Amino acid sequence: MPDLLRSVLLSGESGTLTFRQGEVQKTIYLQDGRVVYARSSDPDERLGEVLLQHGKITVRQYLEASRQIRPGRRLGAILVEMEALEADELLPSVEQHVKEILLDIFTWTTGEYAFVMTDPGVSELVTLNLSMENLILEGIRKLRAWRRIYDGVGGLDVVLVPTGNTDVLYKLSLTEEEQEVLSHVSGRATVEQICQVSYLSNFETCRALWGFQILGLLRRGQATEAAAAGEGARVREEEMDVEAIVERLNQTLGRIYGFLAGRGAGDVDVYMDEALKFVSRKYEALFYDIDLSHYGRADYDQLLANVADLPPNQRRQLMIAGLTELLKAVASGIRRSYGAQEQAVVDGIVKEGFRKLGSL
Repeated sequence: MPDLLRSVLLSGESGTLTFRQGEVQKTIYLQDGRVVYARSSDPDERLGEVLLQHGKITVRQYLEASRQIRPGRRLGAILVEMEALEADELLPSVEQHVKEILLDIFTWTTGEYAFVMTDPGVSELVTLNLSMENLILEGIRKLRAWRRIYDGVGGLDVVLVPTGNTDVLYKLSLTEEEQEVLSHVSGRATVEQICQVSYLSNFETCRALWGFQILGLLRRGQATEAAAAGEGARVREEEMDVEAIVERLNQTLGRIYGFLAGRGAGDVDVYMDEALKFVSRKYEALFYDIDLSHYGRADYDQLLANVADLPPNQRRQLMIAGLTELLKAVASGIRRSYGAQEQAVVDGIVKEGFRKLGSL
């Protein structure tokens, strides 16, 4: 399904795409590669039923509007006339209805489809212009079949390469976690290495990486690229190891920051900055141009740039030692600045952070 819709999007075709599974038939209407409408033979997927399920209309309104349906009089317009729906609610409701019909097909594992390239003939309907890129992404997010995902991503040892397709990227509504996964794709890291440093579970990370391939944001590296990646595998593994450790420390700092900010500590940025200045006396080079204003996190790329001239082993030791001392400095003054209860919570956060760090 994702590959099929991506193909239609790229070709810019118009027509009707019909899917059948048992007695259920769904028809997607396409205009120049974009979804403009959808229908389903499933009685529970009609517009009225969907509006009822989402609490947009009452049962009485649904029954009264259904009795008034005639050729040329559609349910949506009737509901607006009855004032059961505001006029400006109709289009969003139809969009949601169409999306639900389409996204359900992504979960099908068997069925038949047919594509007829012709004028979709939806002039009498409310026509939409839904983002096919985001529909494909939302559909992939619904998938639960691990075998499909694993086959799609290509395996743990695959090296993924960014395509530089910014046109598609700008059209997508990515979550922060998905953006973070995408940021780890450098043309050197394998799927397994990206999984190791991702906020998401391995399952969700692989699913996102497969989706990015389908949408044209990533591609699998060629043999020559894989060979080049293999030559630097040991160095890259060390870099990924350091990045994972720094990420664990940053997560702990971020949890402390979030806790203090949630307690109404308006001076949390000042407090974190004072701890950073204290540690910077010993690690001046490491923490050059670093601040903790972004939710208490130290920018990994800036840290790496600050110690880039050092041999890998020294770089690793310095980054871990400096961030560990920073974490301890942040934790040590909590009682004095905030109180005993806050100290107890922060101590628990730090303990949990070091426990996770030991599992790497």
